Formats: sequence, structure tokens, C-alpha cells
Amino acid sequence: MTYAELHALVEAADQNARRVVAQAALLLDLRGRQLSALRNTYPAWDIGHQGDPSGVLWWIAELRQPVTPELVAAGVSRMIRREDAIALAATLAWQTALLHTVRPVL
Repeated sequence: MTYAELHALVEAADQNARRVVAQAALLLDLRGRQLSALRNTYPAWDIGHQGDPSGVLWWIAELRQPVTPELVAAGVSRMIRREDAIALAATLAWQTALLHTVRPVL
């Protein structure tokens, strides 16, 4: 391999690396915006994301209030785990509707 060929290869690799880094930065920014939107929309839940040992990133939400037998009977979950922010948002919308249908026990 000549110096010119090696230089061209390094330049191409450098361009690809920059593109990958830029895409990763956009993805992280998107996750941050999604996380902020979810937290602002569903304040009754502690919301975050975490990876598992296999490398899958899970979006998780945990209900801040205690889960009573009445809530469980209505279908409310204490902890929710989904593979993406959109699926978590859909589930949280449903869970929030369920929370508002249960009458508090006096």
C-alpha cells in the first residue's frame, strides 16, 4: 500500500468516524428531549432509562405514590418498562387514565 492509498484510507475512516459521532450526539440529544417531555407530561412517575446486561436500553417509569389494592384491581402498575420512549408514553397515558378512574377510599 502506498502512502497516498494509506492517507486516503485514513481520511475515509476519519470522515466515517465523524459521521458516527455526529449521529450519536443527535441520538443522545433526542433521548434527552424525550426524557424531559415524559417527565414534564407525567409528573406522578419517576422516569428514566437504563441498559440491561444484553445491551438493550429500556425506558422505565415507577409510580411515585403507593399502589393500593384498588389501584391494582383497576390495572395500575407500579413499574413500567418499555423499549422506547413512544411505547412508554403510550403506556403512561393509559396508566394515568386508570389512576384517574379509581376513587380514593375514605
